[in-house]
Amino acid sequence: MKNNKRLWGLIPAAGKGQRARPYTREVHKGLLDINGKPTIVRIIDIMRDDMGISDIVIVLGYLGDSIRETLGDGQKFGVRLHYIENNNLERGLAWSIALSAKRFEGFCCVMLCDECYIHSNHSELASSFPYEQYYASCAGLQVEDENLIQKNYAIEYQGNRINALHEKPKTLTNDIMGSGTFILSPEFFVDLELAFADNNFGYIEFVDFIDTQIGQQKIVGYFPLIGTYININDRDSLHLAKYHDRIKNFSHQKISLLIYAEGDEKNIAFTLSRYRELGIFHEMVLVLGKTHSYKEGENDNLPLLRIIRCSADINGYGEKIHHALKQLEGDIFIITEADYSFSNRDISKLLSYLPEADMVIGTRTTRQLIEQGSSMQGIVRIAHAFLGYLMELLWWNRECRFTDAGCTFRAIWRTSFQLIEKNLHEKGPAYSAEMMIELIEQRQRVIEIPVNYYNRSASQQQHHRNPRTFFSFLKLILRKRLDLFFR
Repeated sequence: MKNNKRLWGLIPAAGKGQRARPYTREVHKGLLDINGKPTIVRIIDIMRDDMGISDIVIVLGYLGDSIRETLGDGQKFGVRLHYIENNNLERGLAWSIALSAKRFEGFCCVMLCDECYIHSNHSELASSFPYEQYYASCAGLQVEDENLIQKNYAIEYQGNRINALHEKPKTLTNDIMGSGTFILSPEFFVDLELAFADNNFGYIEFVDFIDTQIGQQKIVGYFPLIGTYININDRDSLHLAKYHDRIKNFSHQKISLLIYAEGDEKNIAFTLSRYRELGIFHEMVLVLGKTHSYKEGENDNLPLLRIIRCSADINGYGEKIHHALKQLEGDIFIITEADYSFSNRDISKLLSYLPEADMVIGTRTTRQLIEQGSSMQGIVRIAHAFLGYLMELLWWNRECRFTDAGCTFRAIWRTSFQLIEKNLHEKGPAYSAEMMIELIEQRQRVIEIPVNYYNRSASQQQHHRNPRTFFSFLKLILRKRLDLFFR
């Protein structure tokens, strides 16, 4: 790798992220979470790890204090961060870049804070691409969807040299889309400052400015990016970034199976053996109450089994599950019940949807999948369906669809659980609905799927199939909605 002491980093993060509303109304666009890591931190990681950059300037504006609070001086990320304030957001991206002109001693790599790169080749841009030979360099990549280019900018190039740039083009000449990665020379910053002075410090479109310089015979380089690139500017692009980040290593994710025992299950060994047949779990964890009659050692021949026996003050459905979830080791948590109410074949259903969602939950209200003899019949089924529809109605703007509020069977990412962990307080069965509500309040994606169901637990029926449980759910749902209304 070439000596990158002269290569600085610049992250413009002043804009309001209007296109990503409502996600960016209260959260800075650079702090939008992608599987436990904000987008701006992912950019810092690329600059540090792939490009050898140790000094990064961040230009702040809208919600800038939240960026400072999150990133600090950069020490915890292994870089030195320097901040500049942009008090004239109406002047656009180019002004944020121009403000930092005097902070750099040499060439500067610009990367936007609302973009996601997965398995990219930024390391080659820093190590083998001759960016020092160019007035500026733009990174682009080949795409199949013409609409993506028309939403960003197009690059016309020959070899390593760019002939023209077109911001949001209506017609296309190739399949190359420009990204938000640039390397700029000291001369570029001088010319940009002069352009603002000549324009009475009015708005300058950044890509158009580079194209103008190309027309004035400035040599601009083209670097072909590989990997996955997502410009996060709306709900769909945010979920797409999460999907690509998850799917790249999905087969290597560690899965923890949490098995909840109520107290009177007759054949836990059968349940454990059926789930173990799948051969996909990093660990199987059985959570028991203090007085549960299950004897440790009964299934010592089952590998991967770990038992969590709760203390006497932890005895509710919700608090036992919450206590155990905090101790799981996996990247993915799956929750089920010890009486084998949920078939092992439905585990694959949960996992097939999980790359697309932050949590996948089962619904026990699909009649064709409710086995004969189950307690999920008649008024019980209607009650759970009503609560699910009520949640859907009260959180209509979150685009969720629920037909069951109390199904234990679910899969959730560790990072998604950690996002809501501090907000989960329900001790009883309403904990299941609380998880759903807190996730959709954080604008996380929760998908419900039909699963096979046969409830065999007599204590579940005795303790939870009653009006008191129904009203505990109803009280939680209404309280959560009212709390948000008066917030």
